[in-house]
Amino acid sequence: MAAPAATSPGTTTSPSTTAPTTTLTATTPATTTPGQNVEYDTNATLSYAVGLQPQNWDIHSASAATWYLTLEQVLAQVWPSAFDAGANGAPMLDASLLSSATEVSSDPQIIVYQINPRAVWSDGTAITYADFAYNWQAQSGKKAFADAARKAFTPLDQAGYDDISSVSGAPSDPYTVTVTFSHPYPDWQSLFSYLMPAHVARAVGFDSGFTDPVADLVSGGPYLVSELQDGYSLELVRNAHYWGSPANLSTITYYFMSGAAETINALSAGEVDVAALQAGPSSFKQLQATSGLSVEAVASNFYEDLDFNEMGSPLSSPVLREAVMMALNRAGMATELLGPYGLATTTVDNRVYLPGEPGYAPDGASYDQAALAAAVELLESKGYTLKGNVLETRTGSPVQLSLFVEQADPVAQELALLVVSSLAAIGVTVTTTPGGPASADIFDGPTALPAGWQMAIELRQVPLYASQVARSYATGGATNLDGYSSAAMNALANAIGSVTPAELPALYDDIDDQAWKDFVDIPLVQVPVVVARSSSLLNIEPGPYFGDIAWDEQDWGFRAP
Repeated sequence: MAAPAATSPGTTTSPSTTAPTTTLTATTPATTTPGQNVEYDTNATLSYAVGLQPQNWDIHSASAATWYLTLEQVLAQVWPSAFDAGANGAPMLDASLLSSATEVSSDPQIIVYQINPRAVWSDGTAITYADFAYNWQAQSGKKAFADAARKAFTPLDQAGYDDISSVSGAPSDPYTVTVTFSHPYPDWQSLFSYLMPAHVARAVGFDSGFTDPVADLVSGGPYLVSELQDGYSLELVRNAHYWGSPANLSTITYYFMSGAAETINALSAGEVDVAALQAGPSSFKQLQATSGLSVEAVASNFYEDLDFNEMGSPLSSPVLREAVMMALNRAGMATELLGPYGLATTTVDNRVYLPGEPGYAPDGASYDQAALAAAVELLESKGYTLKGNVLETRTGSPVQLSLFVEQADPVAQELALLVVSSLAAIGVTVTTTPGGPASADIFDGPTALPAGWQMAIELRQVPLYASQVARSYATGGATNLDGYSSAAMNALANAIGSVTPAELPALYDDIDDQAWKDFVDIPLVQVPVVVARSSSLLNIEPGPYFGDIAWDEQDWGFRAP
């Protein structure tokens, strides 16, 4: 097999601006403190319920998107990351992999990573600048680089990597990595996560080569893959080549589940020790009543979003989109959906930040309550007519819309009923169209929207890194589902790499505010996620960024008997 084109390693050159602007060292504190003065049972094992079994184990490949959350949990302790995200979403330097990561220049932006010289893959190969270079090449989307057999790489997400002009190092100093950007990327801490072993990827192929997790997932973390029982489970054991502190648990077994119902049954029967899942209020109460379980609900950074297809009529009309938004009682939705879990019944008024985070502003607060009379008045001012209980266009046609809802998403199903009744109040008839497999877990990945869709309730995320919001609203963005395009929004998105760090929060707020002004979509409610775990399992700190629950799994443990 032909190897990907390589970046010339060359000797690291001095940056044009030498004064450091950001330095993150191994002393960066963690948000979770392992239990103090606890003697752990080093022979203890953990059973962990996850989603469907991946068929592609490369989390970075577009073809593995369906299994992203499962891979996120399994690989957290296998493929190391430059930065981890704690329960509160704050980036923290992986002090085992790196001794420091320093922004040494802002023009051009240059980041220097110092790899721990002890860092080694589980097959004995050193972790060096060559691994960083390959991970950039494979995820950059640049045509200069190619996969095995000279095929084009198809990364899941190239954001940030496509702004890098070079990743360099030198054989004489293989543990220093110099990353130079062609355009500044403010969220550079998001890069080089789940670092894949370059020597394995070159041999098997980035996009379709990671099919055998035992052979292919060579580890640079506390655990390595020891066994796959096809369709049933994957086992991790301590990595004997790991140079950091040994993990508390002897083995971790991930059990593949077809959906929330199977996971709830396994938890109730005591067959698994931990899971993060979407469970309805009755299932939440069932788990709370289960002996031996500690159960809590988290208002996650996932939220249900009502999307509009703006590429065709009738929702190409901003007037109709605005009226739909005005007709919704989002405050009532939040109360009905979050109240049973004992969570704060707040609306999603910002697409960039969660309430309480620095930079948060309730940009969508004017859409918290339904304004039915105002919605009808707006429509009638633009030529629509409300005749009885039916809204008609200028030509006398009734306004009828379709709403796509995933079968596996109970929150979306309940919201759909509320959307239908809300729009009926302004004379709009809505027909729901269920789609996707009924038994899958919605967090396993999105279901493709059908041709001709008009409205859809889709799962979205308040991003871990704020700049990622631009992907949903820039023209042609990777997660721009609606066909939305705006010169004003594109100008804001393009400015992300050119403003100072102090100006970024205001810019992100402008992006969110522009999306509200253009009636692109409307966030409905945060998705409650239930985290259930054995009451004796120590050191788990669930937070809104629940997808990263396994980031500190090496610290989890059971007290020694």
